[in-house]
Amino acid sequence: MMKINNWLQASKSRLEESGNTSSRLDCLILLEMILKKDRSMILAHLDDELTQDQQAELNILLTRRLQHEPIAYIRGYSEFYGRNFFVSPAVLVPRPESETIITILKTLHLPKNPNIADVGTGSGALAVSASIELPLATVDAYDISEGALHIARKNAAKIGVVVHFTKQDLLSRPLAVYDVVIANLPYVSTEQTISPDTKHEPVIALFSDDDGLAHIKRLFTQLNDKVVAKNGYLLIEAEPRQHERIISEGLSHGFKLTKTEGFILLFQKP
Repeated sequence: MMKINNWLQASKSRLEESGNTSSRLDCLILLEMILKKDRSMILAHLDDELTQDQQAELNILLTRRLQHEPIAYIRGYSEFYGRNFFVSPAVLVPRPESETIITILKTLHLPKNPNIADVGTGSGALAVSASIELPLATVDAYDISEGALHIARKNAAKIGVVVHFTKQDLLSRPLAVYDVVIANLPYVSTEQTISPDTKHEPVIALFSDDDGLAHIKRLFTQLNDKVVAKNGYLLIEAEPRQHERIISEGLSHGFKLTKTEGFILLFQKP
């Protein structure tokens, strides 16, 4: 038999040795999963003993984390904009920087019943969040991956919103003319080194040719007047170092930059 605190300290040390920078938090999350208790209750009873079955289950999960599998995949969900979303290795784990897209979206001057497209929806976190925050909007979400769309549909059903999900490459066959296009596309350069955790995420959702800009450039070629409404908006996520080139690309396709915040660029089509 082993006390919770002994397992916590030993496992924390093992994770630290593997290069993990959130080792204590990760161990507490694993304990929450197996013990079915919240963190405060666990911390108040660190001298309680684990059963052999609990130790075995914990060590299986710990091994996965030692192999740098993201904690979100291990527990099956990740938080985004204050809500929990299902995730799996079929989708990227939603990032905090992407929440800025929803924050900016809520400030835009839009028609009463706007049409919104989420291109490369992945887990559906952006599309579902947009549908919740703008309840009068019609939200269409697109992705080339059927695995990603399966997760996105699960999230919409779980949270209880209506989002229209379509499998296609970017906006090659749009379902409507959009007042807002949201695009969190692959933007990591194929030459870029990524973290061990990120290596578990889908390559198709991470990497893009042309120093990470190929997908974004291709999307711009699709955003004509039959896709984006007059005075419509485009919200794009990319690394800040890429912003200057994306702004230039947008201008060449008739889009004017109106705002940058963190990783996010806001364009408007006059």
